[in-house]
Amino acid sequence: MDRYAIFVDAGYFFAAGAQAAFKQYVSRRQVVLKSSPAAMIADLCSKAGRVVDNLPLLRTYWYDATPSSRLTMEQSALAMLPGVKLRIGVLNNIGKQKGVDSLIVTDIIDLSRNRAIADAVLMTGDEDLRIAVQVAQSFGVRVHLLGCGDLSRNMSEYLQMEADSVTSLEDRWFASHLEISNDMPYGAQSMYTSSIFPAGEDVIQDEEAFNEAVSSAIDEILASASYEQIQQLNQHFAYQTFVPTEYDRRLVGTISARLNSRKLNPEEMRSLRTQFMQTVKARSSKWMGSDEENNLA
Repeated sequence: MDRYAIFVDAGYFFAAGAQAAFKQYVSRRQVVLKSSPAAMIADLCSKAGRVVDNLPLLRTYWYDATPSSRLTMEQSALAMLPGVKLRIGVLNNIGKQKGVDSLIVTDIIDLSRNRAIADAVLMTGDEDLRIAVQVAQSFGVRVHLLGCGDLSRNMSEYLQMEADSVTSLEDRWFASHLEISNDMPYGAQSMYTSSIFPAGEDVIQDEEAFNEAVSSAIDEILASASYEQIQQLNQHFAYQTFVPTEYDRRLVGTISARLNSRKLNPEEMRSLRTQFMQTVKARSSKWMGSDEENNLA
């Protein structure tokens, strides 16, 4: 089948991409997309298409990890994009991905064996993926590496030797799609959510103070969000019933701090997340209503 697929190791994409964009090491936890996921994926597909002489694209596989059962906003948005398949591993307690390499290897080999693709564009620097390249090539698939920045530093030499071609995206490409975030890092929410609450504490304590803290925290968080971010959140809640990780950790951390750093119990956690979702939907509806009025005027 004369078509290709893209396989992106998100850990490599963000870490090596940030070094290319900012000329310094930046923790994966602090790097986020500057542009919308849809815009970034479209641009990435355009770049990858040139590598394979613009063959038809089967789909883009995006491999990432999450510190909990909750996806981040970016991951949720990527998962909903047409032609994108999100694969999720886990982050261990020191922030390293687990299980991602095996997902990439399995997908590349299965698609190659089933002759679903003629070419594979692989964005990674990990030598452990040599086996996937070798097996795919044994089925007649051409494998192209798409790297970030200085390939002598962030892509295995032995992996490059196995590939049919090696290309590096320009530093300015990553600078146009990545930025540094100062939000609370991954895993910070666990200090508030991992405790076991004694029986009888699954109720809202001091409801008035709690509701005041929730209301002010939500206002503060959404005040810093752009119109586009509010709409992305609203779209997320149209299909999902959980608060994305990056918002959830800020909510829990901010509210806990305003309640004298006490841990929140399960009922309080449910309540604040419900209020956040309701507020996002209300604000999105209000803004959309204002847009319609302006268009009519």
